[in-house]
Formats: sequence, structure tokens, C-alpha cells
Amino acid sequence: MADGTPRRVAVIGGGVTGLTAAYEVHRQRPDVELRLFEARAELGGNIRTERRDGFVIDAGPDSFVITKPDALALCRELGLEPELCATEDQARHVFVAHDGALTLMPGGMALAVPTRLGPLLETPLLSLRGKLRLLLEPFVPRKRAHGDESMLAFLERRLGSEGAVQLAGPLLSGIYAGDLAELSIESTFPQLVELEQSYGSLIRGFLALELTRGGRVDARPGIAAVVRWLRRSGAAQAPSPFRSMKSGMSTLIDALAAQLPAGAVRRGVAVTAIERLAGGAYRVVARDESFVADAVVLATPAHVAAKLLPDAEAARELARIPYVSTATVFFALDTAQVKSNLHGFGFIVPPGEANILAGTWVSSKWRGRAPEGAALVRAFVGGARDPQRIGSSTDEELVAFSKRELERLMGPLGTPRWSRVYRYENASPQPRVGHGALLERVRARCAAALPGLYLAGAAYDGVGIPDCIRQARGAATAAVKPFDEQIARRAAS
Repeated sequence: MADGTPRRVAVIGGGVTGLTAAYEVHRQRPDVELRLFEARAELGGNIRTERRDGFVIDAGPDSFVITKPDALALCRELGLEPELCATEDQARHVFVAHDGALTLMPGGMALAVPTRLGPLLETPLLSLRGKLRLLLEPFVPRKRAHGDESMLAFLERRLGSEGAVQLAGPLLSGIYAGDLAELSIESTFPQLVELEQSYGSLIRGFLALELTRGGRVDARPGIAAVVRWLRRSGAAQAPSPFRSMKSGMSTLIDALAAQLPAGAVRRGVAVTAIERLAGGAYRVVARDESFVADAVVLATPAHVAAKLLPDAEAARELARIPYVSTATVFFALDTAQVKSNLHGFGFIVPPGEANILAGTWVSSKWRGRAPEGAALVRAFVGGARDPQRIGSSTDEELVAFSKRELERLMGPLGTPRWSRVYRYENASPQPRVGHGALLERVRARCAAALPGLYLAGAAYDGVGIPDCIRQARGAATAAVKPFDEQIARRAAS
């Protein structure tokens, strides 16, 4: 720089969080010298797309939600809007494993909260007692005491035991592959907590949101309005909140990487240490190189970040965030050999119904994922429900196990054209009860002892792609802010 002041930023981790942070640093301050370190040979982290024999395989996340605006906004910035695709409207059905078969999830569910009476009364997924208890939700008092609680405790308190375990729990906890009794409701679905606190009821809250979208400001619906709303005979299908990429989610990864300056990305370079230097800078140390940075964005899993933090207290706290391992097992099938009609997105599995977590009918959910006459199906395996499965099984064993479990619920699948296993070992963070308080301690310690070092990623404020993008942009803005302040001070003087 002309004034001789070093302005360097290091980003550690080449998943969607790290790439977005690096993109945002370069977008805001193209004069900053940037380095992104990724231990693997490929960028993208859990986002990975492969193509084989006319199939498009998203090995990890296959979409993002547009109800959180960050991912959609980034795609628009990158010129990717023409590449976006929505789920297939005719296949927007979700099934639930129940008594050895697949039963349709009742219509009108919003985050597993019923918004229509008819489908709920007709479903065989709940007993009459369970349905009545769920419909009493608007009369259940809001929680008065402050403090975090488990997802299970929250859902049982609001929806009853059956509603929590059979419907809401598998749908919500499945996103984390976690234990319903341990996951924090405040750290996983804070919007549900906000609905309870604002409206005293989840059902009443969803009605209020609908009225507000319709122009009713400060809507506070009474019980009579709730009953009329639940009894409505039908409702127009809302637009799908999910978006993917026509060529797979790696399209987003490739677009982000293409925006970074030449030489900024170091693939296959694992960072082994971060050292705090006199004067406030950081030395990022890898096996064959090092980089001195004024700011560092750590966009790795929390257990990796804990090993790198140059502060023992912050590292100890960060290491307390647990992770579980999962795998996705894909099958390329001939539709003529499959007994199930695959008319839907797939299914979720409550505890005790099967030994997998869920199944996705990928080629029904998204157009263009399989060639004519073929289907692409995947099973989710492991997680907190089956923690030893991934580490103790070979790929061949996972394929045999997954096919057996899928067929137990779906019927015969025939002879697959091929199968593929993708492992995610210690890759799913578990925001357990008390997670928010833990993050407050970590951030307070980092602010005091490690100014200029920022944490972002799925372990902190949400696991979804929009959450990671939001965190990444916030960390990048914080990282370059001191440089802008330096310039402003010099201009003022």
C-alpha cells in the first residue's frame, strides 16, 4: 500500500462459509491481500456435486431455503439466478415411516405445526388422544421462565408427546441428525420460540404471520379466528421455499471461487497453527508456508478451530461443541424395477420405525437429476441415533444396510445400476441445550484476547447455507472494518 500499512486477511476453511467470507472481503476491499487455506484438494466442504451416467448427485446439501434471504441474495450477486430451480410442484409430498410403511404427512404443516384441521384429523400417524392434545396447543400457556430448553421439552410442552415424537421431532431434529432430547430449541429453531413468546401459541402465531402478510398489521387473532382458520377446507399450495441449482449445488461453490483473486486460494494446505504476534497481527502456519494477517476468519468445524485458537480458554469452550457423523448412500435405480411410485420428496423416520434417518427421492424432488427411465434415491445414515454405524462399517456394508432399510419401507428396489457412499465424519454440529450461552462466552473471550479473529460456520448461528452465508459476510465485514477506520482517521488528520 502507498502508506506502507500492511492489510492482509486470512480465511481458514474452503467450504461455503470460508468462500463467502473471502468473496466478501475481496468485494469490499479489493486492495486487501487475501489468503484462503483449505486442507482438502477440493473446495466446498460438505457441498459436493458429482455427475455420473446422466445422474446429478448432490452428496451433501441439495438446496437452501429462500425464507432466509442471504443465499438467494448471494446467488443474484453472482449472476446465478438463471441457474436456480425450485422443487417439482407435483411431487411436494413428504411421508413418514409408520408401522412398517410410508404414510403421507398431513397437509398444512408449517415447521411441523398444523395449520389445517381436516388433514390432521384424518392422519393415522396420531391417535385420537394425540390429535386432541395437539389441537389444544393454542390454550397451552407460554413459557414464563427464562432459559434454554431441549427441542423435545419445547415440542412436548406445545404439541404433546405424540405430536412431538411422531411428527415434529423427526422433521426438525433430522436437519441436525441429532437427539431431540439434547438439541437446544433456542439455537435450532429460534423462530418457534419467538412465536410462542409473541403470540402465546405456535398455531396462533402462524395465523398471525399469514394475516400480517395479507396486510393486517399487528394481527393478534383470537381463538374464534384460529378455529375458523384451522377449519378452512383447503388452501392454495404456497410456493416452494427451496432452491437448488440446475447443475447441482457445486455451481455456487465454483462461482464463489471464480470471484477470488489469482493466487489467493491454497488448496490441499492444512493450517497447523495460528500464532498471535506482538502488535496484534496473526501468523497462520501451514506445513510449507506461513502468512501474516491483520485479521483471520476461522470458517472450519468448531473442533478444528479449537485446535488452532491461540487462546486456551476460548479453545476449551469451543471444543465442547459436539459433532456426529453421518453418511448419504445413493442408489441409481431402474424405475421399472421399483415398487414405490416415488411420488414425493421422500420420507422421515421417527425413532423405532427404521434404522435410517430419512430417505430422499432425489429425481422426483428435482428435475434433471436422473436420465429417462431411471431414479436417484438416497438414504441418510448415522447421526446421534446410530453413532457407531459410520465408523464401524465399510462402504459395502453401508450400501447393503441402506438398501435393506429402504426396501423395508418402500418395497423392492430391483438391482441398482450403481451405488455410492459419501461419509461426513464429525461434520454435523450439535447445538445442545446451553449452546447460546457457550457461544456468548467464546465470543466474549475472543473479543478480549483475540481481537481481529472471527468465527463463522455451521457450529455457531445455524447450520443452513443461508445461515453460513450470513455469518460469513458478517465476519468479513468485521475483518475489514479496522482498515476502513485507519483510512478514515488518516483522511481526517
